[in-house]
Parts: sequence; C-alpha cells; structure tokens
Amino acid sequence: MINIEDNIFVRTIKTSWKRYDKRYNMAMKLSVVIPTRGDQNMKNIIECLQRQTFKDFEIIFVVDKKIDAWSKIHDAWNIHYITNLTHTIPYNNASALRNLGIKAAKWTFIQLMDDDERFEEDYLERSLSFWDEYHALLKKDFVLTPTLMYRKTWQIQNQGFSRFNYRLSRPIPQILWHTPRDYIQMYSWNSLLAPAHIFKHNLFDENLDFVYEDLDFSYRIHHAGCPIIVLRDLRIYHMERDKTKLEQARVGNEYSAFRKAKHRMLFVKKYWTFFQKIQFYLLGFWWQPLWLILKVLRFAKKHEKWKLITAIWKWTFYWLYTKRDR
Repeated sequence: MINIEDNIFVRTIKTSWKRYDKRYNMAMKLSVVIPTRGDQNMKNIIECLQRQTFKDFEIIFVVDKKIDAWSKIHDAWNIHYITNLTHTIPYNNASALRNLGIKAAKWTFIQLMDDDERFEEDYLERSLSFWDEYHALLKKDFVLTPTLMYRKTWQIQNQGFSRFNYRLSRPIPQILWHTPRDYIQMYSWNSLLAPAHIFKHNLFDENLDFVYEDLDFSYRIHHAGCPIIVLRDLRIYHMERDKTKLEQARVGNEYSAFRKAKHRMLFVKKYWTFFQKIQFYLLGFWWQPLWLILKVLRFAKKHEKWKLITAIWKWTFYWLYTKRDR
C-alpha cells in the first residue's frame, strides 16, 4: 500500500487576487499536478509556474523514489518543503504517480501537466477563461486540453484523437483546420484541465503504460459522458528530449517493442466489441506489427534488425493470448 503523504510534496502559492467561480460560489482554485524526476525539467516548469498571471494555485509534484530526486532538488534549488519518500512507486509507473497527485489535490479544479511542458505566463488564466466560456455554452462540466506544439516551434505535435480505429489498431488524430475547437475521445501527452471530481472519479489505470495510459484515461472520461474539448488557440510546448530515428518511429529498443505490444493489446481487449474484435483480428492485429517492422528495416542498424523484428512479433502474439495484466 502506497502512503500518499510519503510520495508527494505540495506548495501553495497565494495571492490577494482571486478568480470567482459562480458554480461553486467560491474562489476558483487550482491544483497543478506534475509527475517528475526532479531534474532540470522540474526547475524549468517551476519557473513557468512562478511567472503565471493567475496565482491562486497549489503545485503538487509526485516523484518516484527510484530516481533519488529529493536530495538533488533540495541541494540545487533550496526547496525546504519536500517530504521524504519511504515507498517506491511500482514499475516506475507514471499512472500511479498521477493518481497519487490527483488524490492529494485539494482545490476545485485540477490541471494535469508533465514536467517537460512549457507555456506562456498567462496560460493558466487563459485556460480558466476558456473553461468558463465554454461551460456557459455546454451547461455541464467538461475537460479542456490545448494544442500540443513540438518544442517552441509552429509544428503541431498533437491535438488529441477523434476515435480509435480497430482496423488500423491505432487512434485517429484530430486536426483543427478551420475551427477553434472540437470534441475528441482521447488524448496523449497533452495538458488537461477539469473540475477535480472528474479526475478523482476516473483515475488512471495503473496496468497500462507507454501512451496507452493516457488514451485509456481520456477514453473512459469520454465514455462516462463527459465532453473533452481541444482548443486550437491555446498552446503548450512539449520540450521533449532528442530522440533516435527508431524512437521517432515509435519502435525504440527491444524493451520498447515489448511495452508497445503489451499495452496495445491490453487497451484493445479492454474496449473492443464483437464487431471491432473481428476487425482487429482481420486487419489491425497484423497491420501495426508490419508497419513497425517496415520502420525497423528502414531505420535500425543491421545488427539490431533481427532482434527488434523478433521482439515485435513475439510480444504481439504473447499479449494477444495471455490473460495476465502485467
């Protein structure tokens, strides 16, 4: 059993200026939940948050003990409000980290972020303003997500996904061409803003990983009847690390091939209907491994190719027929 208090440190930033939320008849307060390894990314996102024009929020960082981040944070940035970890998050599990942060959040709204995201100084204020505006139109609570940009460029990395296609065994990207907003069924990597009760009632599935935890989390929120809206003009910048050609092709190494095959199969089996199951067996099951193998043949070094191809097929078949969830 993981003790929440032993895995989280919280800092509340207070100000005399408050945003008033008529729905709850109280000041709109925000909990910003960020899983982190306590490296340079954490320092950078702290600086982004300190510059925000909206100030009435708490920051909840959740750190995996295995990274041994506490001493580095304390020594480098003189942060004294960190509590010591006595438990380890299993399997370096990002879902478990986020769930701990969500459960610890105290305020009426939760903003989920990753520590490698950067944003303008009015990002939180604009997010809440957009949420107010669309809530008045929808007359119901919903989840708001921005357009994810590749680093600080004009290249759009992600605007969520409109649906999951079982024939292709992949989510279909949403693209906002001439509309400022649209509905999506799932997301990955994006920042999310919503009333706290939505996230607290729909926690991450800790059996899923490798992007599929994000897809599953948002897909369950969608199926629960809660709209997810992506905005074209609200942007956040994903400052991801440099990746190899194989990593950019969503292949990586043998362990990545194992994780991708495992969590794809767990996700698909969790949601498919009878007809989607037929579509998947006829097309989707074969299509994605073949597509990944083509990328391996193109980008992998000669001595890596056979190991990667074997790993892709081995784990695809293994997770199709096994009933294990880990």
